[in-house]
Amino acid sequence: MKVPVFGFPRCDTDNETTLNQTHMQVRLAIILVFFWFGSFGQIKDFSNEIPDCARMTTLTINKLSNDFKENQLDSFEIIANDWIKICGISEFTQRLIVLKNIIDKAPSLASIQTYFENDFQYVLRNRIVDSKRINYGYLYSDNKAYYGYVPLRHKIDSLVMEEAMNLLRTDSLKPDEKLMCILFSGDIEGFDTEIKKSEYNDSYIKQFLNDKYRDYSNHWMGIAVYTGFFKPISSKDVFSYSPVIGFTFSSPLRNKLVVELGFKMRININDDHFNYYAMGDTNYVNSETTLFLGALVGYKIYESKKLILMPKFGIGLESVSTGLSEDKKNSEEKKYHDIETINLSLGLSAMTPVFRKSYIGIGINYHFCPYQADKKLLTKFDNNLISTELFWRF
Repeated sequence: MKVPVFGFPRCDTDNETTLNQTHMQVRLAIILVFFWFGSFGQIKDFSNEIPDCARMTTLTINKLSNDFKENQLDSFEIIANDWIKICGISEFTQRLIVLKNIIDKAPSLASIQTYFENDFQYVLRNRIVDSKRINYGYLYSDNKAYYGYVPLRHKIDSLVMEEAMNLLRTDSLKPDEKLMCILFSGDIEGFDTEIKKSEYNDSYIKQFLNDKYRDYSNHWMGIAVYTGFFKPISSKDVFSYSPVIGFTFSSPLRNKLVVELGFKMRININDDHFNYYAMGDTNYVNSETTLFLGALVGYKIYESKKLILMPKFGIGLESVSTGLSEDKKNSEEKKYHDIETINLSLGLSAMTPVFRKSYIGIGINYHFCPYQADKKLLTKFDNNLISTELFWRF
């Protein structure tokens, strides 16, 4: 007799139930293991979170404010090192380090160099300006990291300014230290005025700011003004020593390759007459001026803070006046009969910085000008010439 399906033995049903429960337990155990690993990873990530510099800075500057007020700065180095170790260097931390070195009469140049090399002077300037604005609170909220998490108009600002002004009343400050105290006192205009004095010419701060301003100026185009003398290599030529003046527009000096475009005018003095064919006749004439319009291409082969050496190659059009002209037909304009040729030059220029962004230099050049290419010129000219020029680039 066959047993119906619903008539399976009881023991088989219990085994199936037990098997299902076992599978569920295994699955639950796997889920718990993954959950535990995930929780461990979250705890590990949490332990590596960046510290709250805003909170720590607030606690630190409140402590330092009391220390400055009570003139108890024995633990300053420990506090500052811990602060910087966690939050990094900022304008405010470096300002306090510089000030503490000056107060202790300790070597301060290295800390001053760090302050300026990180451009913290601009942060302080902006801090002083923003602190005077009505919406200084909003400005700080938008620039917390920029200001090192030190709120604008915090009492420690006033304490630092007061300490800097006290130091300015002493006679023991070095030039760089005096400039720093003027800056830290909040007198920006006084700093800008004081640093212009010649007594600071050898100070680190003035040299650093001048170099920075010069480097910034070298990113822009410049103008060069030239003056000098021009003469043929041959001593028996039509031309003699002739003064030269001119100016050029120059590409930025920060590049190795420097290009100049402009003109130069040579005033022909002590020169001889020459024959030139024009208007159907041979004319015995004398030249008053020579104009050059073209380009100079230089490449810096040596550069230091005191000297730049640059070979230059020049090419352009040269026009030698003859004084001959005639009226154009059906026009009020005149047609000039001048000697026109090309001017190729090769030379070496040396320049040195002067003032804040200018340069003064000297150049020696060889010129090749094929005057005889103009078939109307009946007198032989020397095609080889030299020039010596002084120039001022600004």
